[in-house]
Amino acid sequence: MASIVVAMIVILVVATCIVGLVLLGMEGRGKQRAPKLADHMARAAQHLNGDAEPPARLIKLIESSRDR
Repeated sequence: MASIVVAMIVILVVATCIVGLVLLGMEGRGKQRAPKLADHMARAAQHLNGDAEPPARLIKLIESSRDR
């Protein structure tokens, strides 16, 4: 029973994050109220769509793991 409740909470948190990402990041709603958050969400949306360049830290991590 407890695992069902925890799983449902996780699902609701993920759904809420996705809705926030779409509303703030992709549609630009609420940019006047929270401009920094909207910019971060827009950047995350670009990364999820594959439109943005990957961060330098990620490239460095992948290259270091290939060398091993």
